[in-house]
Amino acid sequence: MTTSETFCFIPAKSHSKRLKNKNIRLLRGKELIYYPISVARESGVFGKDIIVSTDSRQIADIAQKFGAQIPYLRNEKLAKDPYGVKDVLLDFLDRFPKYAAYQFCCISLPTAPLITVTDLQGSFKLMKAGRFHNVLSICETDHNAYRSVLFQNGTITPIHPRFLNKKSQELEVTYRINGAMVWVNVQNFMETGSYFSEPIGGYKMEREHSVDIDNPEDLQYAEFLLEQRKN
Repeated sequence: MTTSETFCFIPAKSHSKRLKNKNIRLLRGKELIYYPISVARESGVFGKDIIVSTDSRQIADIAQKFGAQIPYLRNEKLAKDPYGVKDVLLDFLDRFPKYAAYQFCCISLPTAPLITVTDLQGSFKLMKAGRFHNVLSICETDHNAYRSVLFQNGTITPIHPRFLNKKSQELEVTYRINGAMVWVNVQNFMETGSYFSEPIGGYKMEREHSVDIDNPEDLQYAEFLLEQRKN
């Protein structure tokens, strides 16, 4: 596995609307920021090029303790709407031209703590094959998306009417983007400012690896799954 042209980018802002101090909430005794750093290091994909981007000195100190690089504290305005992760990465690449010359970047989120080394290595292999501008991690939907509906003014409108009466086993399996990992070709990303420039590859993850921490119940579920993994 090569590491010379690939870096991991872990965005971790200080404020969260739904769960206070989300990125440093404890999960089995470790802050959430620990998990993507640990998996990135163990994967062998990035060498020392594991970057945490944060506006918080507290998060920076914790991330550095776990082995991440903290080359700067980003502007606080980037932690607020309408800015998103893509804006944070573009700002980073503008500040640090060294990384703009890399070939690949993997965006990995502290709020997806159950990804595995296998997930990271497998998605890198897919990206490195050169077929795609971007590779997004996906997982199977809990319920088939072909049977989804809109609900407006008390009325249900099927999104895919011709599939509504079919049995689940008659429908093609559907997937959702789980947000755990986003791989980008750095040059293409700088030109388009998007993860969604085609062609886009999908790396299938298990649902149990796809937990997104957004509230206390998600933390409890992740705790349960980690305990099961341990056993």
